Parts: sequence; C-alpha cells; structure tokens
Amino acid sequence: MKRGMHRALLALGMVVAVLPLRAQIAASRSVPPAQLEVTLAYSADRGTGSGGTPFWMQGGKAEFAIALTRGLSLTGEVGALHVSNINSANQNLGMVSYLAGPRYSFRYSYRYTPFVQALVGGVHGFDAYFPTTNGSGITPDAFAFAAGGGVNIAISRHLSIRPVQVDYFQTQLPNNTTGQENNLRMGAGLVFVISPQN
Repeated sequence: MKRGMHRALLALGMVVAVLPLRAQIAASRSVPPAQLEVTLAYSADRGTGSGGTPFWMQGGKAEFAIALTRGLSLTGEVGALHVSNINSANQNLGMVSYLAGPRYSFRYSYRYTPFVQALVGGVHGFDAYFPTTNGSGITPDAFAFAAGGGVNIAISRHLSIRPVQVDYFQTQLPNNTTGQENNLRMGAGLVFVISPQN
C-alpha cells in the first residue's frame, strides 16, 4: 500500500513538474522569432509594349524581412530591371522599384516555408521615352504595387534557396494610354537568415 502511494505521489509530482515545462515550451513557440532574412535574387518581369508586343525585363533585387510574429514579417525590397529594343523603334526601358509591406510565412516545416505578401511603394523609370498628354517625362517616378508569393527551402540554419517567386507587379508609369502597366514578375535567389539568438 505504501509502495502504491509512493508511486502515485511520484507520478503526481512528475505531472506537476511537467505541466509548467510544457506551458513554457508552448509560450516559447508563440514568441516571434527574432531574426532578419536578407535575400539576393534574380528577377524577370514580363511587360507589354505600346503596340501590344510582350517583352521580358531582367535584373535583380535585394530584400529584407524582419519577423514580427512567428508567421508575420515586415518586408522591404529594392529592385532594378532593364530591357533593350522593346519595339520597332528600338527603344529601351529601365526601372528601379522600392516596395515595402507585410509578408505571411507558413512555418509548418523547418525545411519548406511558403509565403505570400503584398507590397506598395514606387518605381523610377529611366532610359526610355515616357509619353504623357502634356509631352514626355524622361525619368518619371510613379506608384508601384506587387502581390504574390513563393517558397524558401532551407539548406542550413542560416541559408535557404528560393527556387521560385511569382508576383503580380503593377506600375503606373506614363504610357499615353491607361498610365498603368500590369506585369508578371518571377524570380529566384538565396536567402540568408540572421538570428541574434544563435
């Protein structure tokens, strides 16, 4: 009887000891990961010329993502794209974009992290003719918006590969028609994870 009582008390003591530990582990999982992700990526943008002819701009971008919660982060990016001979007049087009906004990452697995995001900001056009109703602007600045997502695949604790990212990318550079360009942007790159906890 005494032995059974001792076992019961021991089991009860273990439960009492484990419950706070479990609560502490659950609380630690809900705490936002204090980390910064820096991405260097290749970027390609499919646009349409004034005559309806599609073309691809190519370039790159650098972005950062600061974790706010386990899934939510604040993201910013700066990208540059350029293309030559987009129409029969052999015109060129260049753009530098700067965007920021929220990103949500689905952290169900350590290895694979899909994400979606919506970014707003601006775009600076150059090396092209930008027709307007009042003439032309050589280097206009305009509103830009991007929404889409991708996936990061972890190689190690501090390095991931982003094999694909696809965004709807809208710019509002002067074009003498709608003043709006609806583009498809695709990319891939390397993600460097910087965590002060490690």
